[in-house]
Amino acid sequence: MTASAPYASTSLADLLPAVRYADPQLLAARLEDVRLPLGWWHATPLMEIERVIGAEALSHQVAQALRALWPHAELGDVIPVLRLLGTPVVEPGKTVAQVAREAGPGVVDGDRVLAGVFGSILDRLHQRGIPEAADEGTRVRDAVSVIARWLPADAPAEVRAALAVLQGLAEWSEDGPSSVSTPEPVEDQTGELPAPREAFEEHDPVDDDAGPPPAAGLMAEPLAALTRLVAGWDERAQVIAGQRMFTGEPVTLQDLGERFSVSRERVRQLERAIADSLTQWMVAAEDGRAFAGHLAAVAEELGTVGRLAEVHALHSDHARPVAALGVPLGDIVARLLPGGTLVGTWVVQGDAASLRAVMQEDLLAACGDTPLAWDDAVALGLRYGVRGEVLADWAAEIGRFQVRDGRLLYWGRTVNDRAAAVLALRGAPMSMEDIHEELADGTVISSMRNQIWTDERFLRLDRNLYGLRVWGGEEYLGIREMIAREIANAGGEAEVAAIAEAISTRFDVSAASVRTNLGGPGFARTRRGWVRVADQTGDQDAPYLPRNDVAGTRRCFVGFDGRWWYRVEVTADHLRGSGSPVPAGWAAHLGSAPQREPVQLRHEAGETSLTWRAQPTLGSVKPLLEHIGATIGDQVFFNVTDGKLNALRLPAPTAGPGPETEAVRLTGWTAAVTPAEAVEVIARRIGMEPGQDGAALLERLAERGDKDIGELLEQALSGAIPQV
Repeated sequence: MTASAPYASTSLADLLPAVRYADPQLLAARLEDVRLPLGWWHATPLMEIERVIGAEALSHQVAQALRALWPHAELGDVIPVLRLLGTPVVEPGKTVAQVAREAGPGVVDGDRVLAGVFGSILDRLHQRGIPEAADEGTRVRDAVSVIARWLPADAPAEVRAALAVLQGLAEWSEDGPSSVSTPEPVEDQTGELPAPREAFEEHDPVDDDAGPPPAAGLMAEPLAALTRLVAGWDERAQVIAGQRMFTGEPVTLQDLGERFSVSRERVRQLERAIADSLTQWMVAAEDGRAFAGHLAAVAEELGTVGRLAEVHALHSDHARPVAALGVPLGDIVARLLPGGTLVGTWVVQGDAASLRAVMQEDLLAACGDTPLAWDDAVALGLRYGVRGEVLADWAAEIGRFQVRDGRLLYWGRTVNDRAAAVLALRGAPMSMEDIHEELADGTVISSMRNQIWTDERFLRLDRNLYGLRVWGGEEYLGIREMIAREIANAGGEAEVAAIAEAISTRFDVSAASVRTNLGGPGFARTRRGWVRVADQTGDQDAPYLPRNDVAGTRRCFVGFDGRWWYRVEVTADHLRGSGSPVPAGWAAHLGSAPQREPVQLRHEAGETSLTWRAQPTLGSVKPLLEHIGATIGDQVFFNVTDGKLNALRLPAPTAGPGPETEAVRLTGWTAAVTPAEAVEVIARRIGMEPGQDGAALLERLAERGDKDIGELLEQALSGAIPQV
């Protein structure tokens, strides 16, 4: 058996602890990706992220977040593992901004170096070998050669296109930039662009034998033609074209103006002059007309939607840079296509926003409830000119669609949506564990269970079997509820043996469990072997008595005014608007009970409810948490008074609080205390009589399940110093 990598479960938050405390919205703006689970940076293993988007894309996303959120922090502080691994990449003491700035003049250069630093960490963590720099070009060419020899004839078009890109890059690394000859810049005395020099030197910068022959309609040597054109431009024109017009990270007008000592408006005029010069060249010059035909042929090959990588793969020249501009020819071609728009890595003909909107609507209508057969999906895509080769990726780009088992399905934003998609794809009920395994997106199974239990789209069909409500079927409500339903169906009174047999036959419940529940509260004996529901005599509104009352319930604390508060640690699920389970003791204290009407609660930012089906669940409190400024990791105390849900956010602790102060803080007491005072405060907070000793308090905390408070108090009373 092959051993897994030692850091296979490492998440981004493990490497960058700062993400645990950063603003969630700012993090999402830099790191969220439609292909990844929401908040993936907190717990999803990086190896899973790499499998979805690749190590390079992951490294660049992290680099952008580093530069945007922590520019003035020392890089070794933001990524502590740099020091632990001893990675000799960054000089000690350098801030993120200094590392990025020293890499080069542009944002792209800075991101590239920061991405390289993070990429080297990923390589070390996942035990990937890093080729020696001196031999890198040879290794790349050898690898491409092996792939080309073993690639089967029936390989998909996307694979063949990717190989063509690799071959072009390998050839370029062998030729090197010195194979392109560029003249000295032409000084512009008038401020206007010089006319194209079509008779420029005949040196061909491309190896005649490199790469496959171009497809029909494509120009034989488009790189040579464009190189001859731009060589006649002055330095300003070449810089503006290369660093602003034909790049995904354009330099600002202000920066270019300062570089050339001209105004922003003058740079804008020069940019328009370059565009006009290109248009004139493609109309009037022989090279230009051929290049225009080349663009038309590329557009026809791509159809309505195409990948930038496909543009690079269509011609061996496309993967090579125009030396005077420092930009691959394929990037320039993609931006010059007639009627085309470059949106990220996609080339879209016409109005990209309109195409996204109308296709998303049609796809949702076609597969929103039932997965769509792939052939039908391809037919739908072709109506908009989207080829089947790119439809899957384009559908994922425009609206969280996925292709699974030969069908297209909507892979929604919430775990509920994705669970519904899994069930629709299977077409049969599934266990909670099987649904979770099919999701494979890092969602915690307990969180998924809570979401499914509170979503009306799902129908619980057995103790651990779930389907979609639209399929129909008998709903499993839990043993007590199923017993009550059997009694009601029998007219209000039923025989114990008949109830046990009926329920154990239809559901995965033993007859012994049914009999045990019949002997508990809620059911009353009427005659030998017969039972009825106890509250039929008029005590339906009597308080429900849970196993532990609120005083014996974990994380419940009483204030000086006698009101009981329940402490919650805020998670990403809370801030996404998910409901959350609450202890039975606190729920019963608020008047809730199994299978009774929800308790409606109002608060300062709206309304929510407390329901009790399989377990008591508090509905979404996202608006209330946002109202009080709560973030992930905060401790928030909830209390209900006269139907109003109140919330108090616990202030962040002062630097270095002792264990006794931190222990009472978790009960809602924020003042500093001695160990003896901590015993008094905590005992009073959990409803014990005054004068308790430490041992009795620790025993009571253990009974309640307050392990966190108990451990801190035990440290304070013993004088133990926790190990760092």
